[in-house]
Amino acid sequence: MLISPQNRKTLETIFETIKLKNSDGESGIDKKCKIEQIFSYLEMIHSNLRKYSLKRKLVLIDSGAGNCYLSFLVFYFYTKIEQRNITIHCVDTNESLMDKCRDKAQKLGFNQIFFHVSDILDFQYSGKVDIVYSLHACNSATDKTLYFGITHNAATILSVSCCQHDIKKRMRNRRYAGITKHSVFKDRFVYMVGDSLRALLLETVGYKSAIFEFVSSRYTDKNIMLRAKKSSLGRIEEIKSEYEKIKNEFCVSPELETYLTKST
Repeated sequence: MLISPQNRKTLETIFETIKLKNSDGESGIDKKCKIEQIFSYLEMIHSNLRKYSLKRKLVLIDSGAGNCYLSFLVFYFYTKIEQRNITIHCVDTNESLMDKCRDKAQKLGFNQIFFHVSDILDFQYSGKVDIVYSLHACNSATDKTLYFGITHNAATILSVSCCQHDIKKRMRNRRYAGITKHSVFKDRFVYMVGDSLRALLLETVGYKSAIFEFVSSRYTDKNIMLRAKKSSLGRIEEIKSEYEKIKNEFCVSPELETYLTKST
């Protein structure tokens, strides 16, 4: 573990303010699960940033930020424990949520975390980006996050997808009909196929990708992270061929393909 038990205890002091614990220091089951998810996600972020120079200013973008639990934890960790210069931009279309998060940030004295009411594809940022991340972005919001990271040349992109309704509706495959006719297995196919295609697309544009469990499934069944790191990969034609093979096998493609095609 990169986050020590002592540091974790320090980080938990903000949970009452951001509404992950009540005034008695207690959390319901759902929020306990959310706490474990954001601690595990923080570990993933820190594993990518810990080797950066301490003099370097860090810039992170949280796409589909929602309640911003993760970003509050990340900001507190880097400013109070690591004592680093960090700016986080939280982007979400929900104006009410962004207003509430802005109020919480003021109470915590977090003056370098900003809240923007916007679709991530409409958000304008011209500076260097270290990490673009999202936790449980719904449906094509995952693809928008990845595309934003690509177009802003982010050093690292981290994504944990949520529902994938569009892919589930469009996915067809007669060869595996005996498996996918069962809803529980089709759901698993949807996540496997959707994120595998996204990972391959990222590799065609210069990112090295990996897919893995970032937290135990006892805290969430949506526990698969897609990580993409800027790299100089070869075999681009081979990767494109593999992408087309899977795409044709299941008669589906993620929206990320559409975004990338429109931009070329």
